[in-house]
Amino acid sequence: MKKIHGIVVLVVLLSALISGVQASEASAEEPVPALTLPLPESLVHREYLGLEGISGKTFTLADIKTDILLIELFSMYCPYCQAEAPLVNTFYELARQQSKRGPVVKVIGLGASNSRFEVEHFRKTYDIAFPLFPDEDLSMYEQFGGEGTPGFIGCRYEHGKEPVIVLRQWGGFDTAEAFMDLLLEHADKQ
Repeated sequence: MKKIHGIVVLVVLLSALISGVQASEASAEEPVPALTLPLPESLVHREYLGLEGISGKTFTLADIKTDILLIELFSMYCPYCQAEAPLVNTFYELARQQSKRGPVVKVIGLGASNSRFEVEHFRKTYDIAFPLFPDEDLSMYEQFGGEGTPGFIGCRYEHGKEPVIVLRQWGGFDTAEAFMDLLLEHADKQ
């Protein structure tokens, strides 16, 4: 009887995991939350995000110079985020290649319930090249409607307009190429 119970529990857990991977188009023209983030200390990260002219110690997501922004919601303690890190790194490299031919795609990460120390530990451990920011109180995660980690929020930027959310995906993705195609499709940039 215990063996059957164990199998049922395993099936339920696997079903929950599989059903947790979902992509959805965001509501029509849902604005990106007006979040304030600390200006990256790294000059490389400032240049990557197009923030060289920003004075002060903070910036908003609307300040980022891009056509499309992918925001990864992760946690240093999430085993799925840890397992997904190499694939997200592959996506980042693909985004850099994509940006050379247009549209420009940038990537950042928000560490859900993670301190600056925890975010830096995740960056070093998984060799993350794109900017990561702590979200210790989960306020940013909640503003994006977080439903677990990893999560991905795709945002479209258009000159003269506020950026809008075009894609939400909870759970990982299969390949960087397929996820790039999905992101471009939702952003109407393909």
